[in-house]
Amino acid sequence: MSDIPFTQYLRPNGRAVEVSIDRPEEISSLARRIIESGFQFECEELTTGHASFTIAGPDGDEDIELVMNGPGVPAAVDELVKRFAAKIGVTA
Repeated sequence: MSDIPFTQYLRPNGRAVEVSIDRPEEISSLARRIIESGFQFECEELTTGHASFTIAGPDGDEDIELVMNGPGVPAAVDELVKRFAAKIGVTA
C-alpha cells in the first residue's frame, strides 16, 4: 500500500489542505505516473454528501469521479486512477 496525495478543498470557503489516501501499489504507482505527467489529484465533499475526486491539468479538470462519501471512496479513487491512466497511456 502507498499514499496518493490529494489537495482537498474544505467548505465553506474552499481552503486547500493536503491529504492522502492509502491504495494498493498497483494503483498508487499509476497515480505517481499521472502526477509525473503534470496532473494533480483534488477532492472535496459536496453539500449533497457526495465526494468529488478530480484529476486536474493545466487547463482545468480532466476527469472526475463522484461517490457518496463513505466506504465506496477507495473503489472510486481506484476507478478514477485506472480510467485516466488508460486515457493518457500511462502504465505502472
